[in-house]
Amino acid sequence: MAFMSDKKPKVSNADENEALLLAAASAVSPVNELNAINRAALCRTATVVHVQRNDVVKPEGAHRWLMYLVEGTLALHSGKDEVGSLAARSNDALTPLFQDKGAYQSARTNTVAKIVKFGREQLDILLREQQKNAIHVVDVEVGELENRVFDDIVADMAANKIRLGSSEEAASRILAVIPTVATIPELAEVIQSDAGLATYVVRAANKVDTGSNDPTTSIRGAISRLGVEATRRCIEETLMANTLVPANEVLEKRLKRFAQRSTLSSALAQVLTKDVPHCKSEVAGLVALVADVGELMVLTYANNHAEHFESEADLATVVEKLRTVLGSWLTAAWDFSPHFVSASSCSRDWYRSHSGEITYADLVTGALLIIQSEIPDTVDSSIPSADNLLLARRLQQAGIDLTSPGDIVKAASSHIVSVQSLLKAG
Repeated sequence: MAFMSDKKPKVSNADENEALLLAAASAVSPVNELNAINRAALCRTATVVHVQRNDVVKPEGAHRWLMYLVEGTLALHSGKDEVGSLAARSNDALTPLFQDKGAYQSARTNTVAKIVKFGREQLDILLREQQKNAIHVVDVEVGELENRVFDDIVADMAANKIRLGSSEEAASRILAVIPTVATIPELAEVIQSDAGLATYVVRAANKVDTGSNDPTTSIRGAISRLGVEATRRCIEETLMANTLVPANEVLEKRLKRFAQRSTLSSALAQVLTKDVPHCKSEVAGLVALVADVGELMVLTYANNHAEHFESEADLATVVEKLRTVLGSWLTAAWDFSPHFVSASSCSRDWYRSHSGEITYADLVTGALLIIQSEIPDTVDSSIPSADNLLLARRLQQAGIDLTSPGDIVKAASSHIVSVQSLLKAG
């Protein structure tokens, strides 16, 4: 005969610690920003520390761990003086110990207490991955000028007739040389001499039904999908419909500057790929060329309201506010590869850093930083020096030294000269 026991099953220390860690992870900041799956992953490497009466808690290792009081109380000391106290489950206990380094240097308990420790580096990695997969919201404060441009763009996007301007000079040179270009590589170089035209050609190629959902990532790939003759027709129709005559000197100057920067950025990105084997040169060049297409949209539609853009400062402000939003919107709406959308949205995020492999957006950022160091747009630049940027150090580890850009610019310039010679031949 079996007898039922009235004793409750024992809960192991491991189970208690696991429950304590999970409860803390869902409550303390910034760990509670993780979703449930990532919190569980973080807890697997976390620890529970039991603090006794004679123990002294110090910030050693605080660069590696985030520490939180979860049970008991702690007396906070600066030197030998007690300067405060901390109780578990209070608002202050929801933030890491020693976060304010000047407030206290050690902590003790008069009884017993428990502290949980979460790994900083693992938390940072999990947060980055989670944010990468989240919906990205951009908050931009706009005024009357931004709304004039943006409203026109929204209307044309809805009507599926967005315009990306090409200068008269660029359009005439391209149209003149197209009949004489014999090879696909040369045709690709001609198309990539104009950012707006290249964007349209990629979009046209992405609309071709090839039995694959993969978007094209190079102009040569786009030509192969469309066919040479269809590409020639696309070029002619695009330039005829989008040739832009700047309505004032301010818009003309900015359009020329955009064309010079996008061309040089494309050439620089191609040069930088020699140190990054997993990135393809022709893909990097196209991504860099299209990365600032949002600026081209602003200039194209600001030309409709030229009387309001007779100040360089006013035009520059609208470009800065709308460039990223419009670029990422257009590349996503036109089914560009994620490389292009990412470059449009984050290549000008100068202060970002990551521990993964170098991306095309990183190469574009490197190209833009080189351009600013060698050929700044204005005297008062908002682009920081590469010397102390985390991303610049990451690129340097891959062999790309942004603090000595002379050789990179020289190699890129020789590529640009060869393309310009091809255009002049027409």
